[in-house]
Amino acid sequence: MDTFANVIRGTSLVEILQISTCTFAGIFNGFGLYSAVVEGPSRASLPLRSRWEQWANSFRIAAKQIGFISLSMAASSGGVYYLSPSSPVRSLWLVPVGASLFSLFYTVFVMAPDIKILLENDVITKKGHQWVEKTIGRLRKRNYARVVVIGVAYLVSIYAAVKS
Repeated sequence: MDTFANVIRGTSLVEILQISTCTFAGIFNGFGLYSAVVEGPSRASLPLRSRWEQWANSFRIAAKQIGFISLSMAASSGGVYYLSPSSPVRSLWLVPVGASLFSLFYTVFVMAPDIKILLENDVITKKGHQWVEKTIGRLRKRNYARVVVIGVAYLVSIYAAVKS
């Protein structure tokens, strides 16, 4: 414990925010990659009702966590930008902020209309099996855009931290 305390004492607020930004961006990107590459495809062989139930449950849980992680990533990255006025890589710390904003607006305006309908308990009866199946697949594909943008933010934040 003494060693940890000594490390923290020798670390500036900017360094803590840089580490936080990289960590939040990595977690955010990891969640997105897992959802797109593992979780979604692993459900493909399930009956539609089970697939929909698992998708809806996962979405409800992830929405809360991702919102917090995205906000934390933007806040810590914005903090680095604000506290580093003379850094040669200062502007790079705006990339995670922009990625967070992109993710928010992309989710609200591109994905949310389908998500809202998919979260209805009687969606399969109302919209039909084919619509639900196609929409779940379409949302999984649309998630790739967020994965790429957050992945870039992750790599940029690591680069900026190393160069600082």
